[in-house]
Amino acid sequence: MAVLVAGGLIAYNYYLLGNVQFKTPKLVLKTKPKETRIAAPLTGLLVDPSVTSRRPLAVIIENHPDARPQSGYPKADLVYETLAEGGITRTMAIYQSQDADEIGPVRSARLYFIDWLSEYNAVFVHVGGNIDALDAVSAQKIPDINQFYYGSYFWRATNRYAPHNVYTTTAKLYEALSAAKIPVTSNVTPLNFKKEATTDQRPVSQLININFSTPLFVASYSYVPKTNDYLRSVGGVPHKDKVTGAQIHVKNIVVQYENMSPGISRAGEQKMNISTIGRGKALIFQDGKTIVGTWEKSSQNSRTKYLDSLGKEIIFNPGQTWFEIVPQTATVSY
Repeated sequence: MAVLVAGGLIAYNYYLLGNVQFKTPKLVLKTKPKETRIAAPLTGLLVDPSVTSRRPLAVIIENHPDARPQSGYPKADLVYETLAEGGITRTMAIYQSQDADEIGPVRSARLYFIDWLSEYNAVFVHVGGNIDALDAVSAQKIPDINQFYYGSYFWRATNRYAPHNVYTTTAKLYEALSAAKIPVTSNVTPLNFKKEATTDQRPVSQLININFSTPLFVASYSYVPKTNDYLRSVGGVPHKDKVTGAQIHVKNIVVQYENMSPGISRAGEQKMNISTIGRGKALIFQDGKTIVGTWEKSSQNSRTKYLDSLGKEIIFNPGQTWFEIVPQTATVSY
C-alpha cells in the first residue's frame, strides 16, 4: 500500500505479531523532473532551447494615440521607444523567445532603428519608411521584411483606419524570412542578467515620468514591489495590450540621453537626426531603484554598454526591458 504525500510516497510494510497486524512507513522520494529549458538570450527567462537560436525580429510599432492600444508588446523581449517627427514617439519591439499572435500597428522605418537592431543581428520589419532608412537598408544590405513587398504576411484590420491598421504575427514573419531567403536562425550574444532583489530589499514605491514632447507622449512607470516590476502608462493612461487587455509590465527601464535634431531628408521629408553612436548619460531603473550612469556604443554592430558611476557594467533583471531614447532636453522625473 502507498499514500501520496508532499514530496513523495509513503509505502507501508506490513508484518504480523501474534494475531495483530502492524505497519511501518517507508518514505519513497519522487525524482524531480530534469529542467530542460535554458535562459533566453535577451530576457534571461527559461524557455525551450529551440527558440534561442531563432533570428530576432525587430518590428516597428507606432505610438500615435490612434494606434493605441497596440498588440504584442508583452511578447517582445526588448522594446525601444524614441521620437519620430512632430513630437510623436515610435517603437521597435524585438521578438525572439516568445511567439505573438498579433503585432501592430506596424509602421514605417526610420534610420536610427537600424543601429539598435544591428546589435542583435535582427531582421527589420516595417511598412515602407522614409528615404534615409530605405537608402540605408539597400546600401548596407540590412535583412528586412517590408510590407510593401511581402504583403501576404501582413493584414489590415477592418476596425481601424489606415495607416493605423497593419498587423502581423511572429509565425507569419518567420514564414516571410524563408520566402525572402533570409536565414531564420542566428547566434545572438546574450545580455547579462543578475538575481532580482529579495523582498526585503525592495522599496515601497517608485514613479518614473519620461516626457518626450507633450502630455500625450509621457511614458510613466509605477513600481510594484510584490512582482518587482513596473506598470507602464502612456499619456496618463494605463498602457494595455489590445489582445489581452492587461497592462504592460516591465522588469528594466533604460533612459538613454542622445543628441537629437530635426532635419529634412533628400526627398524633402521631415525627420529626426539621432546620434546613436558615442557616449552619454543614462538612467537605469530596476528593483525599484535608480542607477545613474552612462551608455557607450562604439559602432553600428556593437552592443551598447551601460556603466555605473564607477565604470562597472550594469546588468539586468530577467524579463522584458524597455529602452527610452530621449533628447538631452527631455524632462525625466523619478
